[in-house]
Amino acid sequence: MWRKAAAACLVAAPIALTVATGLDPALGDDQGYGIYRQHPGAVQAHSILLHWAWVLFVPGLLGLLTPIRERGAVPARVAWVCVIVGLTTFSALMANDFVLLALEQNLPDAQVRAVDERFLALSVTVAGWQWPGLIGWGLSLVLTPIAAARGRVIDWWTAGAALLGTALYLAFAISPVPLCLLGPVVLIGAYGAAARRLVRPTAAATAERDGFGTFRRRFGLFSLYAAPALFALGMATVPDGSGDLADSVAKPVQTQISALFLHLGWVFFVPAVLAVASRANRFTRVAAGITVLALIHFSGLMLGDSADLAARQVLDAATADRVAETLGGFAAFTFGWALPSMVFSMLGLIAVAVGAAVSRATRWWTAALVVAGIVAFLGLGLGPIGVTGPLLLLAGFGLMARDLGRSPSPDPAPVPTPA
Repeated sequence: MWRKAAAACLVAAPIALTVATGLDPALGDDQGYGIYRQHPGAVQAHSILLHWAWVLFVPGLLGLLTPIRERGAVPARVAWVCVIVGLTTFSALMANDFVLLALEQNLPDAQVRAVDERFLALSVTVAGWQWPGLIGWGLSLVLTPIAAARGRVIDWWTAGAALLGTALYLAFAISPVPLCLLGPVVLIGAYGAAARRLVRPTAAATAERDGFGTFRRRFGLFSLYAAPALFALGMATVPDGSGDLADSVAKPVQTQISALFLHLGWVFFVPAVLAVASRANRFTRVAAGITVLALIHFSGLMLGDSADLAARQVLDAATADRVAETLGGFAAFTFGWALPSMVFSMLGLIAVAVGAAVSRATRWWTAALVVAGIVAFLGLGLGPIGVTGPLLLLAGFGLMARDLGRSPSPDPAPVPTPA
């Protein structure tokens, strides 16, 4: 099941990237402020598809790395972390396109520039989001095919094609059509071939020591502690616990730190959920797959705290509120990103915990702590009391990590070798 799901993502992701690139209204010389205002529909379609492309690349590339055992384990470890942390963070940066569109629909170009420049000057946001996102994105697309070829999951021709497609995309991403489509089209062929090899392995090499599998399991168990702990730190550092947005403006660094902790908390829930699903039944694995996609989406919404902060530092409160209302009114953003991400993240974490209890991978009262944590998070709001939910999740998932650590490791998956 995992192989087929990952293969589907490997096929869908570059297709979405191709369509998104072709729809981009800011190609060629049209790079200035004001272009989004002229093409609101194309901007929304381009941005949501581009976001979805990078979101789908996350499970696709993770699935390509999973069969690796000992050969290629070193670059695979780096790629695994880069995909989970870096590529997930990079997908969140597409939210800035929606923010710019909302700004351009309410403000003249000079004020749009002022807000955008202020956003790009937020030091914690740049260091915590932009740098890891860009670096992790690049390393993910380079190291993953190399590690997969080294681990004999795919052949070197396929890896070379993937690297060529990445290079062409980097070189011509904002060039006019059809030049900008060269990279994505090559990526469709490369990752289509990789998907085919992933679902149709030709041989198995189970005698090889599974060093990379050990790393993945340890990383997953660590994430079961790290995710709710980071979540708790994010909630504890929220400056506007009373709901007064003026507190966010008065404490800009704390606002950014809180948003970053919350983002990383949801990011680390991705390997945590995968670790639980690896020891549970089929229902839990399906629930985990949906939850992973939702968590990747949901983590990106925390960037909105920094974007709203930049707007309120430059604009008056009434204008900033109007921009926020415009952003919330974009159907592509609300229904293609924000709303389903929160709903399926919350329900998914509950489903995974309950599924683990049904599978006897953990105990029922451990799953009950997770359910109580989600309910407390949704019901208690912000402020000091808002830490209650994350702490309950830390207790539940921490105990789950202990249970999984005591249970035998699952049988390693066979490694396909190219013909």
